[in-house]
Amino acid sequence: MVNLKNDYNTIGDKLILEELINKCSNKYVGYGTDEETKKLNDLVKKLCNLDVDSYVLSGGTITNVIGLSEMLKYPYEAVIAVDSSHINFHETGAIEATGHKIIYTPKIGGKIDISKIEETYNKFTDNHMVLPKALYISNATELGEVYTLDELKEISKICKKLNLYFFIDGARLPIALVASKYNISDIASLADMFYIGGTKNGLPFGELLIITNNELKEHFNYLIKNRLGMLAKGFIGAIMFNKYLSDNYYLKLAKSANDMADLLRLELKDYIIYPNNTNQVFIKLDNKKIDEIKDKIAFEIWEELHGFKVIRLVSSYNTKKEEILEAIKIIKG
Repeated sequence: MVNLKNDYNTIGDKLILEELINKCSNKYVGYGTDEETKKLNDLVKKLCNLDVDSYVLSGGTITNVIGLSEMLKYPYEAVIAVDSSHINFHETGAIEATGHKIIYTPKIGGKIDISKIEETYNKFTDNHMVLPKALYISNATELGEVYTLDELKEISKICKKLNLYFFIDGARLPIALVASKYNISDIASLADMFYIGGTKNGLPFGELLIITNNELKEHFNYLIKNRLGMLAKGFIGAIMFNKYLSDNYYLKLAKSANDMADLLRLELKDYIIYPNNTNQVFIKLDNKKIDEIKDKIAFEIWEELHGFKVIRLVSSYNTKKEEILEAIKIIKG
């Protein structure tokens, strides 16, 4: 079976695992006070061209919860996001469980409608309503779209005007960076907090949360511990991210995933329903075709629309061209 169900279906990239094996006999101090973590922090500052703080956390949901918990300090504060955002649709109420409301704002495809952000904010007028305090986007989006640099600049500008913190979910940020014309330092100059995803791009686990806004840095380690996110063996994540970020290796992994998705898009262009240029490919198929291919390709049924279904095919850092060609052959019949 060709597995295109998601981009976290293997243990991890061979070079990353070899880096861990090479250092498996080393002795480290725990809880992020080791030399590997210091090396990583210095590397991230260099990549961002800013005096940022950075932390390795285990996965996307806990990273979103911890990051937004720092931004939303009072129970009456809320975060603005689109209804299809990961924090709303695929995190089992994790944000709401912290006592904070998610405010829905209009979208275009999977992107936030930038022209409606201020209008959404202005609907919350007094103390009988929650107070919008943060704005959340994911890049790439749930539909695989990438925000342009101009769009990110405009969002950042609006957030500053409205006194909103700007948070970027970067679970697939390496994928977005490869598909765009900007880099980590551009993101760091615009967002108050963001993260570089590893779980969906070749690491066994891990997301690297980066704080650029000095207001959010104080006592952040306390919050991580309080929210159950502190890893005793944090040096494992640091070792992986040091290898991952060095020489832009994380972008090489992401490019491989995007290249394979490009081949899918080229050959299945007549089936595409949500255009993008990242590693998620959305195509429409009828029920008969889905029954024909379901035992040959692993995929996710995304939604049902007007008598057909939308399925999602996802390539990853180690998806082989032969697998893509086989999937194309199966779908075309």
